[in-house]
Amino acid sequence: MRIGIDAHIILKEHKRYDRRIAQYTEDLIISLIDSDTKHEHTWVLFFDSRMKNTKRFERENVEIKHFPFVQYRKYMPVLYSHMLVASFLTAARLDIFHSPEGLIPFLYPGNIITTFHYVPKGESESNVFARTFMLGALVAFSQLCKRAQRIIVSKRADKTLLHKKHGFADSRIVVMEDDDLNLVDWGKRVKELKKLYQDVAGA
Repeated sequence: MRIGIDAHIILKEHKRYDRRIAQYTEDLIISLIDSDTKHEHTWVLFFDSRMKNTKRFERENVEIKHFPFVQYRKYMPVLYSHMLVASFLTAARLDIFHSPEGLIPFLYPGNIITTFHYVPKGESESNVFARTFMLGALVAFSQLCKRAQRIIVSKRADKTLLHKKHGFADSRIVVMEDDDLNLVDWGKRVKELKKLYQDVAGA
């Protein structure tokens, strides 16, 4: 499979940089690519174009790509996030696109798996969440959610909230607990994620 992973949050200069999510993303990527010793998959990693040092992620079966047009974000964020990013991802011919920090490119036609580190509790909160984190100010939060084949959350309470409050199908919500990133069993997590990728790609 060609598995794409959004890694742009790792860059400290990114406007939505969050240390915890950045650590989670980096640990996840390193664990996945190091586990693929037989090169069964091609890992396509998408970085912010300003991130120059990607040596620690380089492997024979890893493709490094940089999201283009970063300079235009402040002028047309919705257009950038949905049209340009969707086009860039489509050109990569992915079987799965996984965003470990909640990005859902609304116009991307491929399979999407995303991780929500936070689920909004109300309507006004959803609008803020969509505008600042999901890059979709003009698109309802629930409609963004429906673009994902699976959404990963870290708490069962978040699964309940995502299903009952936002109407996302219970069967498509996956709980992978990670309250303490230093205690994550990455060997187990890699197996869970690879099975999830296979299930979605083969659906």
